[in-house]
Amino acid sequence: MAVKRKSGRPVKVPGEKETKEKILDAAIDLFAARGYDHVTIRDIAAAVGIKESSIYKHYSGKEEILGKIFEYVLLRWDQSKVGRWSDSDEAEAQIVSMGLDGFMAMAIGVSGSWLEDPRMEKIMRIAFIELYHNDQVKNFMLTFFGAGPEFFEASFAILMKHRLIKPADPKVLTDEYMSFYMMALVDHFLLRYGSSSKSFVEEYGARIEEHNEFFKNAIRP
Repeated sequence: MAVKRKSGRPVKVPGEKETKEKILDAAIDLFAARGYDHVTIRDIAAAVGIKESSIYKHYSGKEEILGKIFEYVLLRWDQSKVGRWSDSDEAEAQIVSMGLDGFMAMAIGVSGSWLEDPRMEKIMRIAFIELYHNDQVKNFMLTFFGAGPEFFEASFAILMKHRLIKPADPKVLTDEYMSFYMMALVDHFLLRYGSSSKSFVEEYGARIEEHNEFFKNAIRP
């Protein structure tokens, strides 16, 4: 908790989050628990322990807060190896140097580290429950879930070009590979959300490994 100077203004404790970050965290918690439409600015302010008017010093309203939540997801994606490779001329050389086993291990590592983020668990829940009636969420999901398949389709084409996997349609391979993840995400974040204390990675980690091994053996030349 921040202490106060003699002037009455708070002194930030090292490691303590700024108010803007606290607002974002509180909104993520509340949106995931209640749904976007059932949370007010007053609710968010109360969760942070500030006045309602103080929210507007940082955000114009709920819609901007929701937009910043999804900006955070896209930033995490851009910071990942997969995100950086999307616009890299060196992607082909790096993928080839890793080979099939290295590439698939990297793919698991990226998805695992991404979903181990406590914020991301809650944000995925928000995205799934709001998808069908919130255009802002729908547009985000279309953008985000389009980036992954594009990367894997291009990567499988590179692996195929260098005869590191069997000849096949890269799009079909991508659909087959990612269908498991889509099933797992729906199961964890929609069908059984809240029924387990385990995170997505804890619950699906072993099954993801099994899926990866099965898929590699199926496409290995």
